[in-house]
Amino acid sequence: MTQEIYLIKHVGSNDEVYHISNLNNFTWKIDTPVTPMPLPEDTHEENILVKMEGNTAKIDVSWTLVEGAHFGHFNGDVFVPNTGTDETVLGQIETFKEFVPKSIGDSYSIKITGANGLIDKGTISSMNFSVSGSSPIVWNVSLSFYVGNVVAMLEADIPPAPTSVTLVGSTGNTAPPAVPGTNSRITFTLVPYDGYADPPTGSSATNGVIIKYKKTKHAARTDDSEATSADGTLNEWITVPLTNAQLTNPTSNAIGGYFNNLPHGEYTVKIAQTNGFSADAGTEYYRKGATTTSTTVVVG
Repeated sequence: MTQEIYLIKHVGSNDEVYHISNLNNFTWKIDTPVTPMPLPEDTHEENILVKMEGNTAKIDVSWTLVEGAHFGHFNGDVFVPNTGTDETVLGQIETFKEFVPKSIGDSYSIKITGANGLIDKGTISSMNFSVSGSSPIVWNVSLSFYVGNVVAMLEADIPPAPTSVTLVGSTGNTAPPAVPGTNSRITFTLVPYDGYADPPTGSSATNGVIIKYKKTKHAARTDDSEATSADGTLNEWITVPLTNAQLTNPTSNAIGGYFNNLPHGEYTVKIAQTNGFSADAGTEYYRKGATTTSTTVVVG
């Protein structure tokens, strides 16, 4: 199956998408730094390997620019080119001047569709456009992309990670003929950060939560109500914002709520609290970065 590659810029609730065609090379690389400490007068098997740093993942992509409508957006899983954007090669380079990161809060994804789709979030570290004298009309692009959480300037103003989060998955209609996802829900209870000397007020006061979840495993069904290979999309984050008015228990020390109509399966869930500064912070950081608590829950 053909692999399609997209570079996505997250802009608030909207995404700007560039379809990478004419691919030359794609590399996904992970560095796991280890420092060797060989022992004197001993064999290599006794070498002490010390890992004191975390891992770094990097994606390198190169492609050849061709005229066409490559900038657009997604309608569901379908890429839709912007109207009137059949751009020349030089026009695309001009558009990339606005597409590349300008703010520390700008965040991106690289998405590969196909039989084994992949999506990684992070940011662009460099883009290089080059043309040679031997072929002066052929422009090549190379992109370096670091996978990770984009950290913005206003993190100190947004709520810290909750002290604890508890999630419970409930089963929907499982009696044959079952309807996948009917009434299935994940109920959550979170204990807000409890390290404040005084509770925040004004714009700093919490006004809701934001949930990010993705399906990490299909459920094994015994009633033939759904195919395990087609009961939801794996490994794509879905965002659910909830205001205090939508929570079942917004004011206590154990805030509660739920989100429902989920296909059966195993989910990873992240929950952060929001306040009046959240929309001005990094568009992704407060949703999936250090202000979240992650856990796994099974529905169905």
